[in-house]
Amino acid sequence: MLFNKEKKYLLPPVSGAGNYVRHVKLRVKLPENIILCPVAGLTETVEKKYKTKRVIVDGAPVYVFEKYNCAFATGFGIGAPALACTMEILIALGAKNFILTGYAGSLQKKINAGDIVICSGAVRDEGVSSCYIPPGHFSYPDKNLTAGLKSVFEKNKTAYHDGPTWTTDVIFRETAEEIKHYQNAGIYTVEMEAAAAFAIAKHYKTKCAALFAVSDILADMKWEPSFGHEKISAAMKTILKTILEIFEK
Repeated sequence: MLFNKEKKYLLPPVSGAGNYVRHVKLRVKLPENIILCPVAGLTETVEKKYKTKRVIVDGAPVYVFEKYNCAFATGFGIGAPALACTMEILIALGAKNFILTGYAGSLQKKINAGDIVICSGAVRDEGVSSCYIPPGHFSYPDKNLTAGLKSVFEKNKTAYHDGPTWTTDVIFRETAEEIKHYQNAGIYTVEMEAAAAFAIAKHYKTKCAALFAVSDILADMKWEPSFGHEKISAAMKTILKTILEIFEK
């Protein structure tokens, strides 16, 4: 018998990230602006191209930039539950603004591998978001952070798409029926974190936006991967540069 979770987002937790941070004596000073990147696609660039201080937060590396008012968090795992744990701890440490990035699959034929998509909303097909906000179909990014991303892309005359994503819990269970459904509904991409990230930020009155590099195509009901291709790497580097412009000191 399952507990009725419709109002779980209103219930106080028994433990909480703040208690955890105090218990493990996690004394790390971080900026309030955080880049969240579940995948490893930018780690080498961050390490080699930028001056950073590397700290460990709950077993995962966080790189604090010297010339930018932000830190880069990665290596915490893929999927909404892993992201939730990391965001909770970072918020307990003082984080206030998040930009989520990483890879996403394209559901639309007009969106190709290596394209960049700024997320306008996320279908909540995962189990985490309802722990933080009321049940519903979508969660949404912060308008101001999202507008800031678009502004930098437009200033730099860099192409991007602007549309919603489908956040799913299981990477190898995207079915043709689901893809057709969300494709017909105008959903641009599929990934595994955005819906939860937006919900967590809203719950804690912090801010979150998201943008993705398209790494694989599912628009024709078959999987066409481009992982490891230079155009994916180039897109991720463009994303990082864009975010850093927003958080420049």
